[in-house]
Amino acid sequence: MNRDQQHELEFQLNAVEKKLAELKSRWPFHSVQPKMVAELEDLEEEKERLQCLIDSQKE
Repeated sequence: MNRDQQHELEFQLNAVEKKLAELKSRWPFHSVQPKMVAELEDLEEEKERLQCLIDSQKE
C-alpha cells in the first residue's frame, strides 16, 4: 500500500469516527430505535475494518 492509499484509509477512519461521535451524541437514554442500533453496529464494523487495514500496513 502506498502513502496515498494509507492516507485515504486514515481519512475514511476519521470520517467514521466523527459519524460515531455524532450518533452517540443523539443517542436517547430510553427507547433507542432499532435503526440507530443498526447504524451504530455498521459504523463500528467499518471502523474496525479500516483500523485493521491500517494496522496491517504498519507491520
